[in-house]
Amino acid sequence: MSQMLTSLAKQAAFGYGADLVGVGSIGRWAKAPLLMSPLGLMPEGKSVLVCAVHHTDGMIEIGGEGSPHEQGTYSFQYHMNNLLDVISYRMACFFEDRGYRAIPITASNIWRYREYKGLQSTFAPDMSHIYASVCAGLTEMGYSGLAMSPEYGPRNRFVSIITDAPLIADPLLPGNTLCDHCGQCIQHCATAAMSKEVRGTVSLEIEGHTYSFADKNLWRCAWSEHFGLDCDAELPEKVDEPVILDKLKELGMRGGTMGCCLKYCLPRDKRSWNKSYSSAPIRKKNAVANRPDPDRGVQQRLLSFAFASGAERVVIQKLSDLQARYGDLKPMLPDGRSVIWVCSQNPKQHSDAAGAKLVDFGFAATFSMNQVVFHYASELEKLGYSGAPYFLGSSRLEPLKSCFERMEQAAKDMFGKIDGVPIGFALTSAELPESDNQASLCALTSRMDLTDTLRRVAREQGVDLVGVSSAGRIAKAVESIRGALEGQSILNVRETGRLWLGSAVEVDEFKRVLHVPGDHLKAAKSVIVLGIRTPAESSECMGRRPAEAIGPYSFAQYESHHLLNRSALQLLRRLNAWGYKGIVLSDLENSGSKVSNPRGDVPNLFANRVSAVCAGLGTLTKGGFVNHPEFGTNVRFVAIVTDAELSEDQLADLQSLRSKCEGCERCLSKCTMNAFAGKAVLAVDDQKLEFHYTDQKRCDWALRFGLNGDEGNKFTGSKTNVPAPAVITAASLAEAMEKRDPILRIRPCSAEMCAMACPYTRTQED
Repeated sequence: MSQMLTSLAKQAAFGYGADLVGVGSIGRWAKAPLLMSPLGLMPEGKSVLVCAVHHTDGMIEIGGEGSPHEQGTYSFQYHMNNLLDVISYRMACFFEDRGYRAIPITASNIWRYREYKGLQSTFAPDMSHIYASVCAGLTEMGYSGLAMSPEYGPRNRFVSIITDAPLIADPLLPGNTLCDHCGQCIQHCATAAMSKEVRGTVSLEIEGHTYSFADKNLWRCAWSEHFGLDCDAELPEKVDEPVILDKLKELGMRGGTMGCCLKYCLPRDKRSWNKSYSSAPIRKKNAVANRPDPDRGVQQRLLSFAFASGAERVVIQKLSDLQARYGDLKPMLPDGRSVIWVCSQNPKQHSDAAGAKLVDFGFAATFSMNQVVFHYASELEKLGYSGAPYFLGSSRLEPLKSCFERMEQAAKDMFGKIDGVPIGFALTSAELPESDNQASLCALTSRMDLTDTLRRVAREQGVDLVGVSSAGRIAKAVESIRGALEGQSILNVRETGRLWLGSAVEVDEFKRVLHVPGDHLKAAKSVIVLGIRTPAESSECMGRRPAEAIGPYSFAQYESHHLLNRSALQLLRRLNAWGYKGIVLSDLENSGSKVSNPRGDVPNLFANRVSAVCAGLGTLTKGGFVNHPEFGTNVRFVAIVTDAELSEDQLADLQSLRSKCEGCERCLSKCTMNAFAGKAVLAVDDQKLEFHYTDQKRCDWALRFGLNGDEGNKFTGSKTNVPAPAVITAASLAEAMEKRDPILRIRPCSAEMCAMACPYTRTQED
């Protein structure tokens, strides 16, 4: 059973895009501090699944040439993190679907910049993926503190999933065999992090194996990479938080850098040199292309993947033809022969309702484009060709600055308008035949039921729940609560300060207006509601257990909406192709708000609550959030208003699904802001649900603006904790926002503590 489960899990992870997958038994973390250990997050856990995505060699060998501040193709690391987030989230759901518990950890998860309680580590994540990759037998530690795999050296990024599934652990690597202390990381570190303020070495001790590396001052390491300070500036002998803030005031930001410890590191047996190609070592590949063009089957698979992933147009050109027309492009990939252009779709939505909370598809469309560009570069590299992925954007330093200008002009000539359109390209040494391919969606045939087809398409995109309501049912339900919620005073904040330095804001005040489907689309007939669950253990561990972590919950907040928006975009494309209109909304009725998050504000758990209930996806609890029969309150929703006539779903058993609310006041009493202001009655068909609603300004003080440490931010070590006045005004909010923690204000982590107190969300201990 364990072997089969382990094999299926690895197969699934590879299917989601992982290049390496390993398993570590959770006992391998026995010596790790509980505040950043899987044992601290899930004491009953048994295994940690660790997945890696490999940087293309072009990203490392071409990125950062000339200056670490000129990242170039290395900037695709951001997409790698987004891809790893998908792998982590999907794999947690994989285990949940098989009856196990799982906590997905985000790929880039610095939460605690400072020492926290007994944890002496700085820039501490919930758990270190670097150390996890060692525990899973994928890597050893290099002197720089980066994990080195035998295949790729440090050219990997990792993600981890903690589970109580009994997986079979992979054997550990011996230790101290991949790093030969060549000194390249010391020689090339722009901030001298390998040679100054180094406190000797430290070691991981795991099952009799030793993995040693430099004990660095991570504030020095973060000088440029994290805080964007000029790496050519003279660094003081001691670098810490006050020095960083002072230097930001003095010097300002130049921009992030590529880590030279990554660029110049490879195991000895993978290391070769060609200084005319790159100042960094060239990785010896296991595969060598023996012909200039890949097999036709490879080309067809790549193109099929592109359109299945949401590409709208894929154009392949000879690099020589582009250079003949626009000028030299060789600095982007010296041995490049072909360019693969990828354009995705970012539909601009319009609602007739003022202040409508429309879904911005920018991230979803850009992810699709980046996924295709990266896939082309990565898969061709596996066959022995070189590959460098790029997205259109400016570059400040030559020679890439001129190259980007030429490629932008080429994109304008090819695609027309490029502003706001996700366009990227991959350069490769493979000689690909020129082509111009446009996506086209199949028509709806007479044998296909529209409602069933939409459900199937939505589930193919990975959503957990699909519900349908008539526009009329939702309109009547919204009218039943209009008297209680409409007209509430809402405050909006616009940041005017400087990153890391100033906390100034401008505040506007307006009145809430509730919306019905017809406000968004006059011809509205139906509403499709999509739901994606957040992993139950992400809520279960929030702020408690030895790790006291909020990171997994914050990850679930934003990744659930990323996945929802990508699914909604694909569904909207189908609707449009079949001749129907659609408007996608993060909060159709406008009865919710947002919650502060390290990846930007996301809709809170009150968003789309009326639509979800009307679409048969649950009931409302006493606290006013949706409870689903299988996933409890751990679901997030997006709504699509359409003029398509769809079959309406039956309502859930609204009363039995809230039986625990009888005699329970936990959601009300545990609200850290005493924000619940009154009762409302939601009428759906012939059923009525009484619930409590919040004073939105008080709720937003904690959740949306992150000013109340008890609403989650304290678990990151943030110093932000500003008591709210009895009457919250625009002026008092602006004053409070200026008191936020200067470092951690850019990574706010808030949790809906009313829901955390609900037995439908997680087990309750008091």
